[in-house]
Amino acid sequence: MNSEPMSIPLNSTEALPIKGLHWQPRWRMNNGQDDSFVVPFPTNNPANIVFHGHKNFDYGHFGIHLGQEDRLTFMGPENKLVRADFVDCRAGSETLHRRLSITFQPGTHRTLIIPPGVAHTFFGLEDVYTINEYGLFLPDPRAWVNQQTSWTIGNDIMNFGLETPDDKLPVVTPNTFPASEKFYTEVLRRQQAAIPALDTEFPMTRDLDTEGKKVRVVLRKRVEKKASPFPEWEEIQGIEGVGWQRHLTVLTGDESGIVPLAGPAALYVVDHGEKNFTHDSFGIHLGQEDRLTFVGPKDQLVTLHLLDCRSGSKTLHKAVDITFLPDPRRFLLIPPGVAHAFRRLENVFTINRPRNFLKADGSYRPGSDVIDWPVERTPYPVLEANTIPADEAFYRQQAIAQKDLSKEKVRYDTPKVQVITDPKTGKQFRVALRRRVDAEEGPTSMYN
Repeated sequence: MNSEPMSIPLNSTEALPIKGLHWQPRWRMNNGQDDSFVVPFPTNNPANIVFHGHKNFDYGHFGIHLGQEDRLTFMGPENKLVRADFVDCRAGSETLHRRLSITFQPGTHRTLIIPPGVAHTFFGLEDVYTINEYGLFLPDPRAWVNQQTSWTIGNDIMNFGLETPDDKLPVVTPNTFPASEKFYTEVLRRQQAAIPALDTEFPMTRDLDTEGKKVRVVLRKRVEKKASPFPEWEEIQGIEGVGWQRHLTVLTGDESGIVPLAGPAALYVVDHGEKNFTHDSFGIHLGQEDRLTFVGPKDQLVTLHLLDCRSGSKTLHKAVDITFLPDPRRFLLIPPGVAHAFRRLENVFTINRPRNFLKADGSYRPGSDVIDWPVERTPYPVLEANTIPADEAFYRQQAIAQKDLSKEKVRYDTPKVQVITDPKTGKQFRVALRRRVDAEEGPTSMYN
């Protein structure tokens, strides 16, 4: 027999009644329109894009991580309703076997934190994309040394049916020791090595009783390997170095899958809102190589206008227009010094895990790295792009600075950087213009 789950009303601000399960507000900066935002994810560790396709999508079972804390940010139509069901399966928890059901709408303003040991499943995730900025936890080292745990990263998740009665619900002991950065790196290395050879869907696990002992069995459904619709690299003709790069992808169904995003750079999402979103100016980074993954409506045609402004480039001031459909399985690489402007980005989310480049003196100024150049303004600029690749120490400091920023109030919109020429000397200066906003108390940071 199943007990009735507790239910939380839509958009309720009350705390979720399972310890550790909660919504965490996100720090984000307005991006020029009232419903468009830049949302930083200040981590050097890997993160996943999870896509669910466009047909009806339900998992059909519960899943429990023993060594992973899910940190889920949902991106999709604002009027979309998603249901999530939870069961607390943690040994010793004051809410052990409490069931909970919530209904919510996607939004980049908050992240759902699901602790290890809390079973979860979702209904209605079609047309919704998720960023999982997961945290990893390891067993007590003494338990590992004394072989008192059978946990491995390969069997971290266990599954059970939606109709499992209360007296058959599992009781698990989740891991509690935060993993080191080296462990995250090793997990990513193994993913990157294994993904190209995968010929099964994402595995399911079951705990079986055999002669009085519990054995965890991993079930993998073999699938016919399908050729990717995208080449590994597709150069955009006309501007040197610009092109589409295929993501490594783990398929979990006909239309669903997981895209691991490697660091070390911090990533950020641009939520373009649902009103018409078209750039009237080029954006030109001098020290950032954009790596843009676009997710959103499968039939929304986006237009991109490119212009090469790199001093010494073979394609200097060449202009190219392309159109494309959002798809999480590839990203667009735009080198520093190549201007870009988009049309029809409403309802689309851009996920950027860039690479940074420094000036010859080793400096980099993130607040004024990008130049906004009106599309119709000529003559076009000739710019010196940075060329020295940033090292891991730079990216670590970058993430620390962003974490510190997320603890403060949001005081400004994203800046507009314009090039001003001194009429007397002809010398050019970059001026950053920031629109001040009425600051409210910033959210409690999830990055302590």
